[in-house]
Amino acid sequence: MKKQAFLFVFFTVTLLIASYAVIQSAFAQTDFNAYKGAEIDDNQIDGAIGTEWDDAAKYTGVAIDPKGTATIWIKNDGANLYIAYQFTADSNNPWTAVQLGGNSCMEGGADAGLFGNDDYPNGTNGYVDIYMSGTGAARADASQHGKGAITVDSSYTVTVELKKTLNSSDTAGNDINWKLGENHTLVIIWDSNGFGSSGGTASHSSRGTALGTATVRSVLINSNQKPAGAADGQPEIPALTYVVTLVAVISLVVIAVLAIFLKRKR
Repeated sequence: MKKQAFLFVFFTVTLLIASYAVIQSAFAQTDFNAYKGAEIDDNQIDGAIGTEWDDAAKYTGVAIDPKGTATIWIKNDGANLYIAYQFTADSNNPWTAVQLGGNSCMEGGADAGLFGNDDYPNGTNGYVDIYMSGTGAARADASQHGKGAITVDSSYTVTVELKKTLNSSDTAGNDINWKLGENHTLVIIWDSNGFGSSGGTASHSSRGTALGTATVRSVLINSNQKPAGAADGQPEIPALTYVVTLVAVISLVVIAVLAIFLKRKR
């Protein structure tokens, strides 16, 4: 009798632990899910959001540093990472940057794309492939990779598009070497108050937000396409899936109880 009770408790606890682990795994999320989608031609990287982003994950109301929120689109095609974002600045001459990799903003050695910075006048469409050489310092890559563009309209709406090779083999420029299925990090920042920008008060520097501080987010280079009919952005576990999981766990517990009960009856 005691043995049966012990087995029942042990079996029940084991089931609960296992189900908790499954549920936790199912609900684990990354900040950005770069689904696998169609290739975007270089000439479509023009600072205008079009249908080329329809198969990308879309996130709205994402806080960016040093202030404000953005709408973000992200995907990959197996060879390239695609990122687009749109936010409202406080001047017509801001700059913005996307850091790829690293555990802190402006981490030395991290790859990045810089947009609209007046100190880098040789960039094409306002884009320069750069890498971080330490907090407060960045350098243009000797070999420029990726395609990028920035536009700022009369309402100060900033639109950025970036196409970046997942692996260009350019180790000298610290370019990313990312693969499908991997999780990495990225940082989005902007500035309108100097050091390549003007006319505003947003300062990602020691004059405002301290250098090297910004929100580091995770991104999954997903090998799967965005599910048909899925809402834009981070896919949530449907309520039905949760219910089915819960019912399955309860059913297993009930079966265990019945099995022990029937055994005792014999």
